[in-house]
Amino acid sequence: MGRVFFFRVMALPVTVLLQTWVLWKDKGKAAALLTSAAEMWKAQGIRQVCAAAYSVAEGRIRTVFFRLWGSRHRDGSLHIAFCPTGGLGDYIISARLLEEIRTICPMKVTVFCEKPTYGKAVYGMGEDVRVSGYENFERERWGCDLALYVEHFVHIKNADRKRLKMLSPELYRRVHLIRRHWKRLYVETGEQCYRERVQFERCRTLGLNRWTELRMGGAFQMADQKVRIPMQESYGAMWNRRGMGSKRYITVNYGTDRMRRRGRQVKLWPKTYYERLIRECRKDIPGSAFIQIGDAQAERIAGADLYLLGENLELIKWVLRGAFCHIDCEGGLVHLATQLGTKCIVVFGPTPVHMYAYPQNRNLQSGQCQNCMGLHKDWAYHCFRGEEEAACMRAVTWDMVFRELRRLVAADDPEDKGKAQEDETVSPGYMEI
Repeated sequence: MGRVFFFRVMALPVTVLLQTWVLWKDKGKAAALLTSAAEMWKAQGIRQVCAAAYSVAEGRIRTVFFRLWGSRHRDGSLHIAFCPTGGLGDYIISARLLEEIRTICPMKVTVFCEKPTYGKAVYGMGEDVRVSGYENFERERWGCDLALYVEHFVHIKNADRKRLKMLSPELYRRVHLIRRHWKRLYVETGEQCYRERVQFERCRTLGLNRWTELRMGGAFQMADQKVRIPMQESYGAMWNRRGMGSKRYITVNYGTDRMRRRGRQVKLWPKTYYERLIRECRKDIPGSAFIQIGDAQAERIAGADLYLLGENLELIKWVLRGAFCHIDCEGGLVHLATQLGTKCIVVFGPTPVHMYAYPQNRNLQSGQCQNCMGLHKDWAYHCFRGEEEAACMRAVTWDMVFRELRRLVAADDPEDKGKAQEDETVSPGYMEI
């Protein structure tokens, strides 16, 4: 009890003073923390900011005093703290990195997720992987042999070099490689949007994408874009009872990961385009049903046959797995559908195709205006040109998506090939990647 009191009361002022001095000396780190706090405030409110600040402060206290009183796991296995960031798609990409790390040697992993629902849906890899809340990362990482924080870069937050070298010389080598070349690999700026923008341009030059950027200069391979997604059979049985298994259905999504509590992201494809697309499909592609999936607060797309909004993500996995095709803007459900083997028609706007596109999907973007992600701080919610409805999304019209859908149907059903061939001309201002 006395030690806990010392941690949380007596050591706190000392830690605050030390961190204030560090941030005063390192303006970039201070700017990064302030930016992160501002984004969290917008997305989750002041309470979450205070909770995260307390967790970070307690973690700093443990940093100072851990070696005196702390105890690590000593069961002969490496213990890894793994903290992915971002939305559902980012979690899926980071899971590929974790899969590779787990092949190096036996280990026990705790995955710390800001979005626990996504974490459990993606990282349910077995008994040696546990999912915990993001707020526990700073408190628990010091008890682990290695702590990784993953965004567009793989941060080594702490590492027990002696234990790593003894239990896994190969993992030690990779960690050492990242640390040795960190200044060359990392984009040193406080603003996240500008850091990402520079990183995207570096990746374009080096021929990297959102997956292979995590190679970190050769520390990891990230050899493919395939992740094993855990499936719960009970939800598969639940979906089969709906009687949709024998029908050809197409899933659509009018929504994105919520980066803040209010506001509509720029990268949304217009709702009126979805509705016109469905109406035309009724006439030209009979027998296809449309199912809208996504957030519980998403606006309903008129004409859909079934609405599965706010449903458990475990059920949505089975819905996507059985879909003929998924139509969406670039986002988490596209990543999930692609991992489950479902073809997607993806409308790109502000997010860069060279980073986020899968080659097996039909990736569409405007030939005139696109790829503004990171040009300014609020790129996700405000068009850089100041337009209320972004030109990059309006330029990819419903008939362009309709044409791609007919091609997919024709490839699946030879009787429809004639109709698809009638539409081989390409509209001005349109690019298929």
